[in-house]
Amino acid sequence: MRCTQRDRDTLDANINRHQSHSLHVFLPFSNGHLENAAFSTVIAMSSQAYTNTLSVEKSATKMPPDVVEEILLRLPINSLLRLRRVCKRWCDMISSPHFIKEHACRAPKRLLLYLPKFDISAPFHPKTVKPCRAIIFDEKWCPSTWTAAHTDPDDHLFASCNGLLCFYKTNTLKIVNPTTGHCLHLSKPDGILLRDFHYLYSFGFHPVTREYKLVHFLRQPERCKSGLPFHFDTIQVYTLGDNRWRNIKAPKPCCMVNLGVVNVDGAIYWLTEDEGTSHGMTVLSFDLREETFTSIQLPPLEVKETASCSNPRVTYYITEIDEKVCIVTIPYQSHVPRWRRYNAELFGRMDIWALENQTEHKWFLKYSIQSPLVPRSVPQPCFIHRGKILMHDREGSTWCHDLRGKNVHIEHREEVELLNIGPYRFYETQSYFYKETLVPLSLYARTTAIVRTSPRSP
Repeated sequence: MRCTQRDRDTLDANINRHQSHSLHVFLPFSNGHLENAAFSTVIAMSSQAYTNTLSVEKSATKMPPDVVEEILLRLPINSLLRLRRVCKRWCDMISSPHFIKEHACRAPKRLLLYLPKFDISAPFHPKTVKPCRAIIFDEKWCPSTWTAAHTDPDDHLFASCNGLLCFYKTNTLKIVNPTTGHCLHLSKPDGILLRDFHYLYSFGFHPVTREYKLVHFLRQPERCKSGLPFHFDTIQVYTLGDNRWRNIKAPKPCCMVNLGVVNVDGAIYWLTEDEGTSHGMTVLSFDLREETFTSIQLPPLEVKETASCSNPRVTYYITEIDEKVCIVTIPYQSHVPRWRRYNAELFGRMDIWALENQTEHKWFLKYSIQSPLVPRSVPQPCFIHRGKILMHDREGSTWCHDLRGKNVHIEHREEVELLNIGPYRFYETQSYFYKETLVPLSLYARTTAIVRTSPRSP
């Protein structure tokens, strides 16, 4: 017996006719409200496993494997972690690389807002310390606080990729799967302790090789003084499972990683200064499979907006929207240094260009957003998801606004307040795309890495 489209089309009706919690109600899923019904059935079955494991396993083996897989693929991971204990057959299926890959493809992508640790001590004011927090926005933009039980006081998030989060620590790097609670601790490149910061690291994945790679932007020691752009002559690459860092010569010495770094379709993208262009900037990409660099010209801005590095007219940021690399341009503000690491402040018109064809350097204008009269800032690097833009005001309130069409004027009366992040600093927040995954970090553990299990986040 195999799952057919006809089976999927009639599934809702079949489930509604069955009231029993028997295994025999299982049929292939179709879209609709079935998930709750099937979930109840599976959970009931899981509970029965504790009292009559042999009976459940005998019944489970009667179902065709493709039927079981079709059902399990539609369940949330917290349910799958429990259902692995029903029988060996289900455990092997849920733990298989094929199942993990297919489940990740179906998992909904959500926006994760990260609030770094807040620690302030000023004269005549009481000392205030707040641990780091993470907030997840679901498909309806409803926020839920995510208690990061796997984080330590000195952790700082610097990347999110396929459900794995990367944290910068004082002496090591930590990769976490929050869903399973597994942590992988990795050594930093040799000698990297002084003037090392979280924004000098990135993390990516290539869909063909299925490899995860860490990237470290190695700053030139003579350029480490405050107030100078970030100059790199080398990037260092670590492939999970290899247990070593490799040096790769960078083609351009100045990389503005403080303006955002994104991982899209197997490549990492960032901005770099380039006096040879009319914009004074260009996009540099690093292919995670071939480990080669490509320079991409910026979109065609109006002539009056183009300028050199020494006389900028606009400020650039890089972001990701709908799995496309995007360039954000806002009017340049002279009081804000170009090497700042804080979030972009909406001022005047914000244009967002999406990369349509990397080979031909072809861009299209995705949004032209007129900022509101009241000050707003957007977190980095990802702040637009499901047709809405995420913003902060200076009092810590977090808002979202619908982006209807290409030309958008943000009106305060149309903004929806989501939450208030006070006392966390609105200009230091970060936001990333996140989805749950079953990826086992134990596959990448080596002698210098430690895998440990932490309590799952609620």
